[in-house]
Amino acid sequence: MDEEGRPVIDPEAGKKTPAQGAATVVFAAASPLLDGIGGVYLKDCEVSVVDGEDRPLTADSIPAEVHPDSIDPEAARRLWELTEQMLAR
Repeated sequence: MDEEGRPVIDPEAGKKTPAQGAATVVFAAASPLLDGIGGVYLKDCEVSVVDGEDRPLTADSIPAEVHPDSIDPEAARRLWELTEQMLAR
């Protein structure tokens, strides 16, 4: 929101209209381009690129690329095991 209470629409900075924000979810659910593909991150109606650069989250910059840690199979295994341990209590 700007100083006058109006929404700021700036898709390049991650600030989108509701329709723009929903477009990737609809793409994920309905696009034949993704048939048989799973386990990917999507951004702006495309498969996200992997980018290991750390970026701060600010009002003017919303990092939305896929960090390599988020697709690390060993990290996923550890998270799964920890989740199982916590649910078993």
